Amino acid sequence: MRLVGRPDLVEEPWFASAGERSRNGDLLDDAVAKWIAARPLSEVTAEFERVGAALAPIYDVEQLMNDPHVRERESITTVDDEDLGPLKMQNLMVRMLGTPGSIRFPGRRLGQDNEHFYRESLGLDPEQVAALEAKGVL
Repeated sequence: MRLVGRPDLVEEPWFASAGERSRNGDLLDDAVAKWIAARPLSEVTAEFERVGAALAPIYDVEQLMNDPHVRERESITTVDDEDLGPLKMQNLMVRMLGTPGSIRFPGRRLGQDNEHFYRESLGLDPEQVAALEAKGVL
């Protein structure tokens, strides 16, 4: 509250209690929101870090892609798509050292696995599939 220009709120008796701060959340949020809205994100981030205050900015896509933490963690990866070519997408969030996992493909084409599903999962033979397709079931 001192950082955002509202040291008076810190002196209020209710400020000492988390429950009371919660009940006055709109007042506190408003003070912080006004201060943040008047400054660029870089200044807000630097000032919050300077005073040790928690901050969780809501990024647009460009900010997310350029965030040093996102880059260092490789949270965004590039996967080859059959139709689109190289495609940036979210990487696996949990990657273990011995078994890091991988993204094999970004998605399958519509119906690409139908034959396998009909045969392996449903046990249908090609004639049964053709009959169902003729009836409009598939």
